Amino acid sequence: MPKDTYVFFACIAVIFLSVFLILFAVDRCKNYHLSTQDMKQLRDQDQKCALGALGEDSVYQFFMGKSFVGWVFALAIIAFQIAMLFEFVKAAEVDLSNDNVDLQYTWRCPRDRVDCDNTADLNWRGWTVFAVLMGTHLLKDVVNGIKLIFLSSKQRHPRHDRLRLFIGGLLLSTVALFTMFVSAIYNKAIATSNTEVIINSVVILFITDTDEKLYGVLMAISSKWVATMSLDTPNDNVSQVHELKSENSTLQNQVNELTSQVGDMKTQTEKLRQEIKEMKEMMKANGVKSASRSPSRRLLGASVEEERLPVRVEGGSACTSYNYNTMDPNASEGKEEL
Repeated sequence: MPKDTYVFFACIAVIFLSVFLILFAVDRCKNYHLSTQDMKQLRDQDQKCALGALGEDSVYQFFMGKSFVGWVFALAIIAFQIAMLFEFVKAAEVDLSNDNVDLQYTWRCPRDRVDCDNTADLNWRGWTVFAVLMGTHLLKDVVNGIKLIFLSSKQRHPRHDRLRLFIGGLLLSTVALFTMFVSAIYNKAIATSNTEVIINSVVILFITDTDEKLYGVLMAISSKWVATMSLDTPNDNVSQVHELKSENSTLQNQVNELTSQVGDMKTQTEKLRQEIKEMKEMMKANGVKSASRSPSRRLLGASVEEERLPVRVEGGSACTSYNYNTMDPNASEGKEEL
């Protein structure tokens, strides 16, 4: 293995460890005046952020869980990726005695000339494409790894949670940076054209997707099994319970308000009934009685009374009334004779 590789890993370890210690010291100097409930909510938010940084569709998320099998899968895929990248490092070694290296010789020195010619067609355009490919695919993992290390420095997390966050962030960033390093030295050693740089970069970047491919395989086997190895959800359940309790308390307050309103309405209804009862008693006391007949019948009775005509019979002391509407024709003739 080249010495440059050892130097690379040593620099990565020193830099990230220094960043962690500085952030931890800064966080320790801060005075937090937060309640227990607020601390739990912050921890829940940090865990969701960490899960998103590691990738919900990657076996890297198993670093946030407590499953031994999940950690084995995550560490195994990390080891596999680094081992595959080491093959490219070995192939890029400048060792003229080793026939297994992929080193390309681009200089040609004709016998009839003193100067040698470089036959490589690689230029700045190829390296620009290389930089864009590496940046768009790997810078996200580097940034997410730094986020995890930042979260691991927070004292609000238990020690074992801080350890998981630090390991996950360190390995995530290390694999991404090591991929950039390997791609650079390999393309510098063997790429002779712009297209070769692109092809080599795409092949090496495919290695970094094996964690997502393995996660897809595990999900196809059993999604429930994968759920047991993923991020533990007790805190999520606790937060959901608190949310449900809060919603239940709100609903209970609304129910109490509605109950009080219903009670007020019942009281008003009883008052109205009492007032109506008192009004009826007053009407009875004043001699006001409800009519037993309808208005139409009363009008009909009044018209009948108007049609009655008084007739006085001579020779008698009494006056007899006749109703011409109910009299028969013979009765009318008798009246004329009288």
